[in-house]
Amino acid sequence: MTTSLLAKLAQTGAARTELLRDLLRTRQRLLVLTHNNPDPDSLGGAVGLQEFARLAAGVDSKLAITGKILRAENQAMVRELGIEMDRLDTVKLADFDCVALVDTQPGFGHTFVPAGTTVDIVIDHHVCDDAAIDPDVTAFVDVRPDVGATSSIVAGHLLNAGVVPSTRAATALAYGIRTDTADLSRNVSDFDVQVFEFLSHHIDRQRLAAITNPNLPVAYFRTLKDALSKVRLYDGLTLCSLGRTPSAEMVAEVADLLLRMEGTRAVFCGGLVGQSYYVSVRTQPGGDAWSLIKAGIEGEDGSCGGHGSVAGGSITLESADSRTLRRLERRLERNVLKAMGVSGANAVKLGEDDD
Repeated sequence: MTTSLLAKLAQTGAARTELLRDLLRTRQRLLVLTHNNPDPDSLGGAVGLQEFARLAAGVDSKLAITGKILRAENQAMVRELGIEMDRLDTVKLADFDCVALVDTQPGFGHTFVPAGTTVDIVIDHHVCDDAAIDPDVTAFVDVRPDVGATSSIVAGHLLNAGVVPSTRAATALAYGIRTDTADLSRNVSDFDVQVFEFLSHHIDRQRLAAITNPNLPVAYFRTLKDALSKVRLYDGLTLCSLGRTPSAEMVAEVADLLLRMEGTRAVFCGGLVGQSYYVSVRTQPGGDAWSLIKAGIEGEDGSCGGHGSVAGGSITLESADSRTLRRLERRLERNVLKAMGVSGANAVKLGEDDD
């Protein structure tokens, strides 16, 4: 990391917020981007940054995405809070003189930045070897791996600026924090707790409840049943190779569920969507999910990022045929077993030890 970038990251608290406000006040219109298929922390952070730009700097903005809103809870979040967004390929980039990346960074494999586009603002909490921030180009960098959610970072700027968020923005930010910290129980810092308390006075609890408990289609349970049939148990390690699956979100959802299994210290879950193989890693508190996912996908054409006990990544396949998929999953399994120190161990499938 360069000296100039370290100097930018050294700005803290109100001073850092003032840098963001001063930058936005020199611009006319802001375009907010997230990673593909944004999750609640991405959406919450994006909505919160739009709120900051409008109320703290008087700047209009637009949110654009490149993927889809996939998980039922995420769809409910967009619906209940009326979050407006456009497809990035329909946006006229020349209409914006400021571009922000929220909950991601340039160079991340699951993030698309149009060629020739200058990223002016980066707000994130992930660690990734593929990050490619140019401190001479990106005017404002706020990357804090010690914070549990990007939504917390954005909410902190609202708090520092003395801005009272709308109910819509507060609810979006609060839900983003809840999901990325497992209700303030995972990868959580004192800062996360502080800003969540600030937001709690402004959230819409009825809408938050509707977002948290949406109705799920029958297809969801069919996919979940198929996923559970593919679980393999080792000593403290749970593996699940979904094969072809409807979405990357399902990979993450299965990983979250499996971590709750008694005796599980780490989960490595993967699934193929199109020609991309998505991986989600979860560990119990204190584990290092990023190191595990890096070891798991070593030697593959992929990228990954993580934070504490949560990590995710993707691998690009030249072919999506069954033989290529099986070979990839065997390589990943060997890598993970080695990293967890259980190479050569025999797997147990769910139900085999239910005597």
